[in-house]
Amino acid sequence: MFLDISRSHIIRIEDADGEHAYLALEYGAKIQADKVFLATGGGATNVAVTFARMGLRTACVCKVGRDSVSQRIIDELQPEGIDTSRFTYSDELHTGFSVIVTTFTGDRTILVHRGASTALSREDVPWDIIARTPWLYLGSMAGPAAELWPVIARFCGEHGVKLAINPGRSQRVLGLEGLRDVYANTTIIFVNQQEARQLTGVPQERGPDDETRMLQMLHDAGCQYVVITDGAAGAYGYDGTAQYFVPAYEVDEVSTVGAGDAFAAGCVVGLFRNLKLPDAMRIGAANAAHVVQEHGAKRGIISWQRALQFIAEQK
Repeated sequence: MFLDISRSHIIRIEDADGEHAYLALEYGAKIQADKVFLATGGGATNVAVTFARMGLRTACVCKVGRDSVSQRIIDELQPEGIDTSRFTYSDELHTGFSVIVTTFTGDRTILVHRGASTALSREDVPWDIIARTPWLYLGSMAGPAAELWPVIARFCGEHGVKLAINPGRSQRVLGLEGLRDVYANTTIIFVNQQEARQLTGVPQERGPDDETRMLQMLHDAGCQYVVITDGAAGAYGYDGTAQYFVPAYEVDEVSTVGAGDAFAAGCVVGLFRNLKLPDAMRIGAANAAHVVQEHGAKRGIISWQRALQFIAEQK
């Protein structure tokens, strides 16, 4: 559920660890929402739609509840040509649900109930299918499901499956050492600035060498390619020999929800189609530029041809 609330406040507090921003609503008040919008989302389904719209044969693996929400997700994915037969169901837990609050700045705060997704187990994973796929995108996992992360990564390494990862909070708290087995089997990792700092321990000094240090540390940990996104500023990439910067395209921004997934998925499609890293990052940037112009994480996702056309138009 997306809520646009213009009558809100952003409070910034600075301490020894840097500046922190908080969304503030008047306590006990009835706050008017300017807009309400319902959509499906989540890293797995968002990325799957980009893969499908850009021409890749795609399946989505996730766990949902037996409720109307899960049926809505399936009803949206199937017309995209996405295989949903690998969905599994929980009889006890509801499908994950989020309330996404967008303020006058365009940025968002998300209240998350992860629900059935935390119960994904080894028995739910179609190992035979994964063994035959050229690429796997592994999104964040929480709760008991988080234990699958290193298991899936090792399986990909053993079967020659290229692995793209987007570590969630449960993964990032383990740091570089705790996820070293995962990184050793990772083709490309996607993190934003804050997540990269959490993983690497590089303090928020905002020095000119921060990105270089974080990119190299994640590459040295085992990732073949490293991408650090920085919102509207753009994204940094590293392939072990050169560092790249791809600026974000200037568009009228409505909501940033799903922009990270759109960037990562577009970049993976670029690599799948044998583009060099900076060119693949431009595909991701083009996809993200269209997503932020719409409410919801999927409405703005574009095709491969539209991405190429947009990049050419932007010179």
